[in-house]
Amino acid sequence: MLWANIEHLKQLKEMKMELHESVKDTYTEQVIKEHKGFRLTLRRHKVLNPKGLFSIDMFQESLKDGEVTDSQVYNFFMTRDEMATLASALTA
Repeated sequence: MLWANIEHLKQLKEMKMELHESVKDTYTEQVIKEHKGFRLTLRRHKVLNPKGLFSIDMFQESLKDGEVTDSQVYNFFMTRDEMATLASALTA
């Protein structure tokens, strides 16, 4: 497993997504949950192949006094049904 420092993860989170023209308009990003001590942000977009699959990036950040002190990025590939199950679980 590769570990990256916080600055690298900040750059990854802030970088503009360079997606293929055919999937560029499918990109979305939203903060799922934010509290004083942490924030969970989700990014998603369609992938070119196989069809019907989405790339999901979850950014989990630990916060102290409003500053990011620790950050992890998790990447998953999911179908629309799997994303619906995930959304249901996150909002339960």
